[in-house]
Amino acid sequence: MQEEIFLVLKNSLSITFFVLAMMLFIEYINVKTSGTFSKKIQRKGWLQILIGVLFGVIPGCLGTYTVVTLFSHNMVSLGALFATFVATMGDEAFLLFSLDMKTALIITGILVLIAIIGGIVIDFVYSPKKADLQVKHFEIHEHEQMNEHSEKISFIENLRHSSPHRSVLLFGVTLIFILSILGEIGHSHDILPIHVESAEHEHGFDWFSITFMLISLGTAYIISVVPEHFLEHHFWNHIIKKHFFKVLGWTTCIIAVIHILDHFVVLQNLVNQYQWQILVAAVLIGLIPESGPHIVFISLYLSGNIPLSILLANSLTQDGHGGLPLFAESKKTFVFVKITKAIIALIIGFVGLHVGF
Repeated sequence: MQEEIFLVLKNSLSITFFVLAMMLFIEYINVKTSGTFSKKIQRKGWLQILIGVLFGVIPGCLGTYTVVTLFSHNMVSLGALFATFVATMGDEAFLLFSLDMKTALIITGILVLIAIIGGIVIDFVYSPKKADLQVKHFEIHEHEQMNEHSEKISFIENLRHSSPHRSVLLFGVTLIFILSILGEIGHSHDILPIHVESAEHEHGFDWFSITFMLISLGTAYIISVVPEHFLEHHFWNHIIKKHFFKVLGWTTCIIAVIHILDHFVVLQNLVNQYQWQILVAAVLIGLIPESGPHIVFISLYLSGNIPLSILLANSLTQDGHGGLPLFAESKKTFVFVKITKAIIALIIGFVGLHVGF
């Protein structure tokens, strides 16, 4: 039980830290460029969708977290967000690419095509101006203009006369950096619905640890060089107070519920000898905002028990941990994206089974 609680907290804190770090990076870039960064992205809908697809096809959940952050700041449209969630396969992409490169490329290509078309249609039907998240978070103040010379001076002065806020934040980021070196940071996959020998995740220092090391270093740099006003107004009052507890709380609750259900419901029992029922199960399980349960369909496909159309339907519906920060920011948008993807997945899956795909 203690190990379960530790895993839930570690996963939740890892996701929350990444989301908040991305928010800090985006606010920093936006202030440093005097708002040019956000204005360029906001003007071009096609560029937003392309960015969403590119971040989505990156294996893992980090690309999805980034686009959720952009969406929460009204920098990308609902169509771009939807395209990201269609294109992604979460952490399952690592497994599928390592075991069957050809199948992984086929599924990725189909998902990218659906993502682009879906993103364009949603932005056409559902105007970006009607998006659920309307609050403009970015504020640029003239006295916040930063350049490399001022940052070098600020770095020395800020560390020499560090405020309580800056000291606490630097301590927290330093702790995360140390945990990354020790291989103790990142979301875990110790509890899987089935045993897949090749899918076992080694503990310790890996690509995820390296990613968090780089993110923590970048975060520490920004915290060290920005003026006190930026630190308090943008990071502490906005990101920490408005987002930290909301993202951490909802993420922890969802992951905890999933782990509890895993003890009482064997997801593999949902998969039986009838392909039509397997398809529905694949889509329903795809709705779970978690990496792990979906590996059962990769295993079934590689063993020849299900066709590609069912694996595709599950891959289209699921998005790993990517939906957790979106659920925390906007439950309405989360439900819309998930339900829409599920409907498309069922249609494609049923057609695929009918034509023997």
